[in-house]
Amino acid sequence: MATTSISKLDYKVDSDVLSTGSSASTLCPTVTDGSFTSSRKLYIGAHGIRVLRFPLPDSQTEISIYDEDGIVAYSSTRSKRWSGSSVLSSIKCGNIIHTDYFFGPNRDPVLRLLESTDVRPEELQVSGKWMSRSTKFTMPNGTRFEWSYAKEKRDGKHVNLIILRVVDTDSQGKEPTNGRIVAKLVRGEDTRTPGTSRYRAGNGGELQIDENALIFAQLEEPVVVATCLVMTKREIDRRRALQCGMMGGGC
Repeated sequence: MATTSISKLDYKVDSDVLSTGSSASTLCPTVTDGSFTSSRKLYIGAHGIRVLRFPLPDSQTEISIYDEDGIVAYSSTRSKRWSGSSVLSSIKCGNIIHTDYFFGPNRDPVLRLLESTDVRPEELQVSGKWMSRSTKFTMPNGTRFEWSYAKEKRDGKHVNLIILRVVDTDSQGKEPTNGRIVAKLVRGEDTRTPGTSRYRAGNGGELQIDENALIFAQLEEPVVVATCLVMTKREIDRRRALQCGMMGGGC
């Protein structure tokens, strides 16, 4: 995989309108965790899909994830357009995570950690209803995490986010929604993937990571990237399902 660079001035990453056509700001809770510190930023160059199109898979088979200096940090690659599975790799480490991803309900993605020291790679099951706007996954050490949608006020404007939190449990086993935030995918006017609009589903954004929270949660950065990409794929699935319904047929 060749090293690629881009100008920070040219790279802009965005907030997506939901595939249902509703504004995310009317449906998502407001972020209130003031402990989050963005100490690491990555830029996910996913193009997503338009509203008006045939309900086909996304044609972008390689998604580059850039460092702040514009150098490719990771690359997520599918072998062909009709395959949902992908491999997350980097120049330094090679292949890191293999994601088996399927279109349709009751078919949760499975992530295989290829750098696992075990003979058989460790697996992460990413669970969540197919049309749900949140997903959970559990690390081998038992720590649970959840990606969900939220909004945040910046410079007087609401910005739509996808946030990753640690899932806390109380003594009754209930799951509060105020677990520590580990990462945020920000898709606002100044962080949109070049050439995309906020009406696209599954487009990329500025992935902000709190490295202290990452260490506290014993979570590796590639897992954050891979599971964030799963969230953007689910957005595309919801949009494709809507497109199927509009056409009166199945996919």
